[in-house]
Parts: sequence; C-alpha cells; structure tokens
Amino acid sequence: MVRQSLGYALSHSQLRACVEAILKQQGDNKPLGKHWTTRFVKRHLQLSTKLGKRQEAARFDGFTPKAVNWYFDIRETEYGWIKPENTVNVDEGGIMAGFGLDSLVIGSSDPKKKAMLKGVQSRTWTSFIEAVTATGRALKPGIIFKGKKLQKQWFLNEFELIADWHYITSPNGWTDNHIALEWLKDVYLPQTEPRDASDARLIILDGHGSHAQDEWMATCFLNNVYCCYLPAHCSHGLQPLDNGIFNVIKGAYRKELQMLASLTDSAPVDKVNFIRAYAKAREAGMRKDIILSGWRFTGNWPINRHKALTHAEIQPDKEKLLEEFKTPSPPQLHSDDTPKTSRQVRETAKHRSRPTRQKYSKMAKGLEALEIKVAVQNARITGLEEQIA
Repeated sequence: MVRQSLGYALSHSQLRACVEAILKQQGDNKPLGKHWTTRFVKRHLQLSTKLGKRQEAARFDGFTPKAVNWYFDIRETEYGWIKPENTVNVDEGGIMAGFGLDSLVIGSSDPKKKAMLKGVQSRTWTSFIEAVTATGRALKPGIIFKGKKLQKQWFLNEFELIADWHYITSPNGWTDNHIALEWLKDVYLPQTEPRDASDARLIILDGHGSHAQDEWMATCFLNNVYCCYLPAHCSHGLQPLDNGIFNVIKGAYRKELQMLASLTDSAPVDKVNFIRAYAKAREAGMRKDIILSGWRFTGNWPINRHKALTHAEIQPDKEKLLEEFKTPSPPQLHSDDTPKTSRQVRETAKHRSRPTRQKYSKMAKGLEALEIKVAVQNARITGLEEQIA
C-alpha cells in the first residue's frame, strides 16, 4: 500500500518474486502455486487488485510545480528519515567517443581560410552508470561498451587505478534489465553497505523499466533498499547527477579528447584511450564539492523543495497555462495608471483581446491627432508670448 501511494504499486509478478526470494533465503526453493497471489490478496482484506495506470503518461508531462510537490511530498514524508550517507542518486549517461569542443584558435586573418581543429572523428557510443551519495561520495562507475563480449585485450595492465571499475557490454551500448540488476548486486550493494546493518538505504532514480523489474524489486526488498522514483521528464531539475556533475565530466572529457588528438595525430579513440580520458574527466567532475552542490541545488539534501520550485528550467503547470489562456487577466489599472498618451494606450492594448486591441488602436489614433493639434497650438501661444514680451 505504501508503494501504491508512491505511484509504483506492486504488480502480481513483483509480489510473487519478492516472496519467492524470501523463501529461497530460508532454504525453500519450491515455486509458489499458480493461484497463490490471488489467494494472498483474498486473505488480506485491506488489499485488492486494481488496474494499474502508468504514472509517467497519466500524471506528469514536464518539470512543473505539480510534479515537484508530488516528488517532495514522498521524499520528505516517506524517505526523509534515511541517513544521507545511505542515500544514493544513480543515473545512466552516454558519451560519443571522438566529439571535441569547438574553440577559439589563432589563424590567418584571411576570412576565406577556415581554421580547422584536428580531432578524433570516431563515433563509438559508450554508456556509463554513475552513482553518488548525499555526503559527496562517488561509487565506482559501470562502463557499458557496445559489443557482444568483453575482451581482455581491450585493457592494459597499467590501468591498475581504474581496474576496479565495473565493465560490461550490451548489443546497443545501453543498459537493460540484466545490466541494471548486475550493477545493483555487484556495485551498489557492496559499496553502500551501512555501518549499522539495521539502517535502510535509498536509491533516487528514474522510472526506467529496468529499475522496476521483478528481480530488481525483490533484491531491493531483501536488502532493505527503498527506491524513490523521479517524476517523468524531471531528471534535469530534480536529479543531483544532472545538475553540475555530468556537465563537468562531459566537458572535461571532450577537452581530454582534444588533447589526445593533438598527441596521436587524430587516431581513432579505442577503448583504452576512452578509459584514460574518462578517468581524468571523472577527477574533475566527481569532486566532493561538486557532488554536494548537485544535491543542494536540486533540494535533495538538505531536503528543500523551494530549491526545485525556483529552478531556472521549471515550467508552469499545464492547468495554470490553460486557465491563463482562456481567461487572460490584463494588468489592473489604478487611477494613477490611466493612459494619458497615445503611446500608453497602445501599451495597454497589448494585454487585451484582438477586438479590444482594434478599438484601442482607433482611440490611440484619435489621441495622436489631438496631441498634434495641441502641440501646434502650444507652439503658436509660445510665439505670441514672445512677440508681446
């Protein structure tokens, strides 16, 4: 019922997976009966089977105050008690090997001669899984190469400092159910084990299908790990990794490629050079101060929804936009704000409907004619006064 309130109610298969995992830990490997879930629900009167609707499609269509408040209502009330050292934000990113930054260079003053930057032109896509704690610690990354099998010759012995990274391959270079589960078991759980075994852990992540698969949910349940899912289309405003950390890493990575190109005569970026460049980029982006800044900026730690509600990229709620569109509210005019010139009349007309603007335009033209007549008369009066004097 708690998960239902969070927008991610357990499916029948997820409930079954959790129970089977518990039984397996107790030495019972027998599968549950075909109708076990139905009977379980019937035995517990407070439960019922409902038709589930996807939160992403039904509830949020952008980074809006409504989505932010929904998220922080959950973040504060359901998970606010979990310690910051046990709170982790995880996300997947990607880098196109061979993409360098355009930059200013010194060259010929002839505008017809273009200054070309020598650069690595490989277009190999590599994904990475990064995770950071609310206390500023970075977990070791998961590197996802595009391919069928991991080959040892891709790496050199001198990479001892980065040899403990988690390397894996996928057909398209992106994560899938298997990779997400492998990362959870082999990277996240060992590296975030609480000092107090009774402490709960929290993962803040997007609602990708691999993060809600049956075995993922069962593994989290058995290890006292809670999942706080970000509202759809809000990662750029609510996710610490997307607010500073990834930007610094990608910028530093491109500069490393630029340097590599100048030293290797634009040789294609192989996997060894990618690891070398990405390792240096992580040194720049995974600093404790930058990580903590991402948590503060999004209001995730210390928990502060006002930070997210005042984010530069937040959009107004759709309902509010529709209301303003249907019933535009022109600025209220006080006695001191009454238009006194044709220009002021035209400014006021900008906030009115089209028929009203047309009427205001006629009023402004009439007022302009009067202003001209008054100006001519004032000039004549001034001339007569000078003659009398």
